[in-house]
Amino acid sequence: MLSPTNTVFQVEMLALKAAIEWANTTNEEVNIWNGSKSSLQALKSLNVKSKITQEAQMTLLKNARIRLGWVKAHIGIKGNEIADTLAKEATTDGIPASLPFPKSFLKKQLLQLSLSRWQAEWDNGETGGSVYSIIQKISNKQLHWSRECIQFATGNGPFPSYLKRFGLHSTDYCGCGEIGNPLHYATRCPLT
Repeated sequence: MLSPTNTVFQVEMLALKAAIEWANTTNEEVNIWNGSKSSLQALKSLNVKSKITQEAQMTLLKNARIRLGWVKAHIGIKGNEIADTLAKEATTDGIPASLPFPKSFLKKQLLQLSLSRWQAEWDNGETGGSVYSIIQKISNKQLHWSRECIQFATGNGPFPSYLKRFGLHSTDYCGCGEIGNPLHYATRCPLT
C-alpha cells in the first residue's frame, strides 16, 4: 500500500525492480515484459536520480541473463491483465511500502509553503501599499508591465512626491497646489 503522494512512475519502477531482483535469484535466462515505457526508458538512461531506478540498473548490470521488453497494455494479454489486477489490489490491500516522497511532490509542497508565507508577509507588510491596492494576491507568475505602469503603481517615478525624497525636486507639490503623487495626476489634477 502506497501513499497518495507517490507517483505512478515510482510504483511501476518499484514493481519492475522487484521483478528484476527476483529474476536475479534464478540461474536461468529471464524475459521481463513490462507495460511501462517510461520505466524501461529510465533503466536505459545514464542520468538517473531515482534510487529505485539506480538499484534496478545495478542489478541488471550484474546479470546479463535478464532481458527486458515492452508490451502494450490493456489489449487483452493475459499475463499483463493479471499483473494490472494485482497492482490495483496492492494499492489498497497490500503491505504498506515506504517510498521517499517524489521530488515533484516536495517541490509542490515547498512552492505552496513559500507562496503562503509570502502572501502573509504581503498582507501584513508595512511597505508596498500602493502596489497592494492594485495586486492583493501574490503570484510567482511574471507580470509584463511597462516601465510607466510600474512607476505609477509604486510611485517611484517622475512625481514631485518621489523626487523630493531624494533632493531632486524642491517640493512634493504639483503646480496646482496638491501633493504630486501618481493618484493625484491620474484622478484630480486639473493640469493633466
